[in-house]
Amino acid sequence: MVSPVQRPDERDVPQRACSFALPVCAHAPAGVPGAAVLESLADLEAAMRAYDALGLPRPLPDGARGGSPAYDLYLERGPRRPARVGHDLRAIGERFDAASAFAIVAAPGRGGCSSASDAAYALGHAVATRLDAGAEEGALAMAASYLAAIAAPCPAEELAAIDAFQRAPERALTGAALGALDGALLFPWYLDDAYGTGTPAQVAMSLLAIAAQATPGGAARFRAEPDTFDALRASLRSRGKDLDDLLLEFAIARAFVGSRSDGAHLSDVERFGDFGRVRFEWSLPYATLPRRVAPLRPIEPTGATYLWLDLGAESAAGGPDLKAAEITLVADWELPALFRWAIVKIDRQGAEAGRVEVAGIFGESRAQRTVVGLDGLAGLLIVGVNAGSMIRSRPFDPDDAPFMPHAYTVWLSR
Repeated sequence: MVSPVQRPDERDVPQRACSFALPVCAHAPAGVPGAAVLESLADLEAAMRAYDALGLPRPLPDGARGGSPAYDLYLERGPRRPARVGHDLRAIGERFDAASAFAIVAAPGRGGCSSASDAAYALGHAVATRLDAGAEEGALAMAASYLAAIAAPCPAEELAAIDAFQRAPERALTGAALGALDGALLFPWYLDDAYGTGTPAQVAMSLLAIAAQATPGGAARFRAEPDTFDALRASLRSRGKDLDDLLLEFAIARAFVGSRSDGAHLSDVERFGDFGRVRFEWSLPYATLPRRVAPLRPIEPTGATYLWLDLGAESAAGGPDLKAAEITLVADWELPALFRWAIVKIDRQGAEAGRVEVAGIFGESRAQRTVVGLDGLAGLLIVGVNAGSMIRSRPFDPDDAPFMPHAYTVWLSR
């Protein structure tokens, strides 16, 4: 329950500016210009107003820490580095685990939108720890990143985060460390698009609230059970779906981010351009089949992998071969992982023209499917996702990091 980041001593941050309208304060050492302190305070106010408009709870008051119950943002001199977010001890009197929070960020002065993004990220983390102080670090990082992207859009920060995320699709969704904007914000973004009611951030924050727990007195660590993925499983079960179905759907959706967007999967992601393109493990011409391929790196639980089978040359030439052609996929993977696969048909405009999903079977480490109807397509996108352990009593748990990745091979023939 003890935060790895501690509040600065008040003697080290003598400058203090607090809002007259909202419970937020900015603190800074003596060498930080007063204009920078006021700029950070304005950023905090703007972020809190945005979260108020979304109907989110405000950060938990911290008593007299920082000089008042308001949320505290501490500025530091020197080059910009990831924010250091921390929390206070578990609040007494709350029914579920909740804690007040604070953050240490670089002082403004470099121009651009990075300072506003840092303030929104820090405040988003504080909102999340009010809902569930025991939530896993990856879930808090994901929620804070998504909230910051909503409250303080910053193209420079978002492009870098999305690019890093899409370049490593094999990484677990909850593998991020707290402090910097993370591209895994695409996952709560997708949840809002697919299951939300139109108000941003409602699904992600509701999952944190559902997963809240009460740690018994005297415990040294928060009891993070149930976690946000347990809450997600329970919510999906009421809809007749499984978590592995959702993970596969999201893996397909993230293939249509940036310049590959077809406007039918994730909303407003065209703006990421080529930075949003997910990395394909292989791009295979149809004429080179049969081929057996393997990934560059093994896939962590909730991570995804992508293969492209190019039919463009044959389609452009009007080859009669494709009208009656069929493609067979055979995927093998390491136990005890459970992989799910989908073969997505992509037309010549880059849009999805249909898909064939290959269900995962508990106890099996092989999947096979044959696809027909290739005429007029630009290619086939093969999407795989590591849905976690096939042992039913050991579902994916984000607290099990570092995660054990697993490899696969895919055989494609015509």
